[in-house]
Amino acid sequence: MPLSSLASSLRSILFAPPPPHQHPPSASSLSSPASSTTLPIPPAALASLTLRSRHALERLYAYRAPHNSESCPHAIPAFRRAAVLLGLFAGRNGELYVILSKRSSRLRSHSGDTALPGGRFEHTDKDLEYTARREAFEETGLPIDPSSSILLCELPPFLSANELVVTPFVVLLTDHSVQPHLNPSEVDSLFSLPLVSFLYHTPPLSLRPSLRLSPTPTEAALSEMPANEVSAPSDWHTCRDILWLGGHRIRRHTFWDERNPIRGLTSDILILAASIAYASEPQFSNVAPAQPTQADLIRLSFTGPLALRRYRVKPRMQFLRPPDSFSFTGTTTAKETGAAEQDAKGEAAAASASASASSRGEELQQPLDDRGDFKIAPPLDKQRASGAKDQDKDKDEDKAKAKL
Repeated sequence: MPLSSLASSLRSILFAPPPPHQHPPSASSLSSPASSTTLPIPPAALASLTLRSRHALERLYAYRAPHNSESCPHAIPAFRRAAVLLGLFAGRNGELYVILSKRSSRLRSHSGDTALPGGRFEHTDKDLEYTARREAFEETGLPIDPSSSILLCELPPFLSANELVVTPFVVLLTDHSVQPHLNPSEVDSLFSLPLVSFLYHTPPLSLRPSLRLSPTPTEAALSEMPANEVSAPSDWHTCRDILWLGGHRIRRHTFWDERNPIRGLTSDILILAASIAYASEPQFSNVAPAQPTQADLIRLSFTGPLALRRYRVKPRMQFLRPPDSFSFTGTTTAKETGAAEQDAKGEAAAASASASASSRGEELQQPLDDRGDFKIAPPLDKQRASGAKDQDKDKDEDKAKAKL
């Protein structure tokens, strides 16, 4: 493909999503933010946006992370910090779209996953915002200049599966003439989705064309989807619970875009950003019962008996038993009660195993939400045998990196 055609295709992906039917704004989304906010954005960049989208930008610009969202700043070494750039732009339908990347299949960590552009903090970075901008530019060619990617807000930090403290920065891209330049060693492709879509379990008819979904969920599509932890079947969103950091139950969300699923940390960040922008809670159950906050998870990872001062931490996660059937009637049969009691015993045993492995820094089976069986992790004795060589290699690497 000629370079000119490739550049044109990439620009079409970013700035020209297929025009769907207009998604009707709700009464709540049409209301103005609580306080009047003047956006530092040129009027021309706002001209194509719907009223709902403009209000969404105002809410994001007015947002300030809670003061306690950084739970233990002095306990987090610089080499375990990272930042990502949540880049928004005005789609042809006047809605806000977010730019997503598919990580290169050559990468050692999270290869092939959907991500927001970003990476680790480097000692030459003046701050985390610069880290996000630099990494986005290096990976995709997105503009590093703040006048072309206007900062809207900084979201609270999140803990990644590899236990990096990741700070997202939300920006609005105003220069539609930008030509992406993908770094093939880090990114395979770019695509975009409406930000509001991350609030839906079952998207409304008006939004489904933008998500490349059929007008209504088909039986064939639903039959291919993994079972949900708590919600009815959907051809867009699923959720599963895992155990992490001492047996705490954590809900993981996946959005099934046909180009590449969006899951894990990226999903969590997008759900929060959409909730702030549209002043609306997600349509689904966002967290598991008694789930720790992100600030709590960061504290668990960096202080106390589970803390590991390594440069690279392998995921310390474990599966729960998959949901075999669903009951949405609000009643519970004797059979379901017995199954629930059995599940509780199995969950308690898994939590104990997870806590034991976490305290030693062992790697448990990494959750893959698209697996049909979604089995509990193998016994820890087998994992120790298979993972011993990797752990010895990591120890040597950690000693070198600890000097940074």
